[in-house]
Parts: sequence; C-alpha cells; structure tokens
Amino acid sequence: KAIKQKEQLIELLKERRQILINDAVTKGIDKTVAMKDTDFKWLDKIPKHWELKALKYILKERIELSETGNETLFMMSQLHGLVVRSDYHTKAVVAQSSIGNKRVYKNDLVFNKLKAHLGVFSKSNINEVGIVSPDYAVYYSIGNVSDLRYLEYLFTTPTYISHFISKATGIVEGLIRLYTDDLFSLKVSLPPKVEQEAILEYIEINNLKINKAINLQQQQITKLKEYKTTLIDSVVTGKVRVCDE
Repeated sequence: KAIKQKEQLIELLKERRQILINDAVTKGIDKTVAMKDTDFKWLDKIPKHWELKALKYILKERIELSETGNETLFMMSQLHGLVVRSDYHTKAVVAQSSIGNKRVYKNDLVFNKLKAHLGVFSKSNINEVGIVSPDYAVYYSIGNVSDLRYLEYLFTTPTYISHFISKATGIVEGLIRLYTDDLFSLKVSLPPKVEQEAILEYIEINNLKINKAINLQQQQITKLKEYKTTLIDSVVTGKVRVCDE
C-alpha cells in the first residue's frame, strides 16, 4: 500500500510538471498580464503583448545530407530527447549505409515526422555534428527564438500536439506524417526574447524541484521493496517468530 501511494504521488508530480510547462509557454508566468483572443478555435487566449507568427518566419529547414555517412548517428528518445544512438542501442539494426542522412548541428531542433501525434521534438545539446534518419526533419532558428528549447516545450503541450495531428497526413497513429510545409503554416504564440528566457529559467528551476521530489519517492520505493523482500525472507526462513510456541 505504501509503495502504491508513492507511485501515485510520482504520477501526480509528473502531471504537475506538464501543467506547469503548458501554462508557462502558452500563458506566460505573469498571472496579472492582460490576455487577448487568437481567433483560432484550437488556440485559447494568449498574453496581449505576445505575437502570433507562422513557423516559416521562425524556423528554416536544414537540408544538409551526409556525403560519407561517417558522422555520429543520432536518434530520438521520448524520454531523453536527441541522443547518440550507440549509447542506447548498441545492438540495434541500422541501415547498411548512412549516406544521405540529414546532418544535425548543436542547437538545431529535430522532429520525428512520423510521431506528430506524440510531439517528438528535441533541441540538440550534443557537442558535435551528427546525422539522423531521413524520417526526421531538422530546423534552425532564423532570429525570433534565441533558444529552441522554448519551441521544444511548446510543441509538447496538448494544445499543439492536437493541432499537429489535425494537420498530419495518414490514417492511423504510427503511420501518419507531418510534412514541413504543413508544420510551417502553423502560427505559434511567441513572447519577446527576454520573456522567452525568463520562461525557460522558470521551467528549469521548477523541473529541478519536481525531479528532486520524484527521485526522493523513487528512492523510498526502492527501500520499501528491499524491506518487503527482507521481511518475506526472514519469515519463511524462520528468522522471525510469527506465532507463539
């Protein structure tokens, strides 16, 4: 019962984190600011001083293909973001040749086009140029966003994921694809750069607090499981007396 309660608390903490991120990137962190309508059914009110810009004025697609295929191969993880593939799948089957794969630079935003329904976007924090599958799209900022972590957070909110799904092409989840032209036609709510940075700092600080709380609960769950195992062993081996003579 104690383990179950702590597992439920972890899920509540994760939900709290998602709500915190969602509110920060869609409404800002100043609760007193005036709001305005967006004229879009899928997008609620936004702060009055924020802009609505089509993504084609915020991002540009990086179309650089590997000529040798010798660059480090990256992959997208829903849990860890963009990672070096060999660090997570040493025995995974990969294509015989990586020639023609898309090149990725540090700070680029990478998108798995086949997983629009999951909002699988990730900014590259890897200190080298790598390559990704042709099923991914690679974008870089053209000025309105100084840190693409902001869009990474924005695009994982339920509001934007639902709109990605509506613009995607396909029949069932897992077989739908969101093309760059459709993505770039999307308008996003964008605060000034200084406010973007303040929102990112706010998210990171609260992420640390929530992660610390989650780790504490996970440590306690581990100790409870160890105690449970020890208790069972002690009873069935007669180390603990459970009844009178």
